[in-house]
Amino acid sequence: MSISVIIKQYLKTVLQKTLLPICYNISKKEHIDSKLVILADSNCADTPESMLCMKEELLKRGYRVKEMYLDFSKNGIVSVMKFMVGFMKVYANARAVFICNYFVPVTACKKREETTVIQLWHGCGCMKKFGYDSPDDISPHYKGNAAGNFDIVTVSGQACVKPFQSAFRLPEGRVLPLGVSRTDMFFRQSFNEECKRKFFEKYPEYKGRKILLYAPTFRGNASEAYCVGKEYIVGLQQKLGEGWAVIIKMHPRLKSNLTDCDIATNRLFPVVDLLVTDYSSLIFEYSLFKKPAVFFVPDLKEYSGKRSFYLDYEKEMYGDIVTDGEKLYDAILRAEKNFDVGRAESFAAKYMSACDGNSSARTADLIDN
Repeated sequence: MSISVIIKQYLKTVLQKTLLPICYNISKKEHIDSKLVILADSNCADTPESMLCMKEELLKRGYRVKEMYLDFSKNGIVSVMKFMVGFMKVYANARAVFICNYFVPVTACKKREETTVIQLWHGCGCMKKFGYDSPDDISPHYKGNAAGNFDIVTVSGQACVKPFQSAFRLPEGRVLPLGVSRTDMFFRQSFNEECKRKFFEKYPEYKGRKILLYAPTFRGNASEAYCVGKEYIVGLQQKLGEGWAVIIKMHPRLKSNLTDCDIATNRLFPVVDLLVTDYSSLIFEYSLFKKPAVFFVPDLKEYSGKRSFYLDYEKEMYGDIVTDGEKLYDAILRAEKNFDVGRAESFAAKYMSACDGNSSARTADLIDN
């Protein structure tokens, strides 16, 4: 781990233990605002896809939703500090806070018991180890408590409860299989039809072609992210021919110029015919669509030994696992012709059992009571 990353972790810890708690405590009023709910994130400038359904449900129930977003990676220290101070002032009097990533300010001090913090998380299932189970995710040099104020973490199925308890070091009862809010939209016919309409309006040249989506996750930590095997993807379009259209969606952390589509990945699921990915959690959401997938993992042996998984990767993935880039083309053709839908259904039944289109409603019930 680089010196700059270590320094960043120590600075984050110092900030959590000094300025932010002071801002929180001097902002507290006698009673919380029972209708004030915060949606907050430090990785984007607008409402994250992971919060759209939750926001809709909260507004429907009459809550006053305060959205607080800033992409820390694209802003300087002054802007970040100003944002965090502003958050603490609102946080001190809110009925609830919803987050979907790591979010330093929410764990900066002991919160009021009347305020409920709900971690929606941004991914489904439980594949690669994360949080405290992976030093690439939460550095051992970070001395704060990344999940200290989490009252509830919502997950996509019962099989995910223990992995999330481990990743966040949470006691029993804090991780609940209520489903993942963001998946509610997949159960709406209007959403799926809209995704197709908007996609083909933007890419009319893809009509009548089989659409392949390549969407890998990153390796390493968020500050030093990298990808493996992307060189084999570049030539796929030529190999597959005009009957196919290859879309590349690299992980945002990779800041790659290979990405050639600005539509959100989950809005591509209703459109694409086949997915090529690696260790990304999006495979859990994609399983709901029961479409073919190929798992391209040239570094599987190394990755399994270094980061490891919560599941048995080689036995449970519902498609061909390809470790040799030269064999990727054949695996794609094989998956397109001989996809075993039963394997996808079994996978979804195990890891996505709580995702049924009503996850946001069940989650909102937690603060209504």
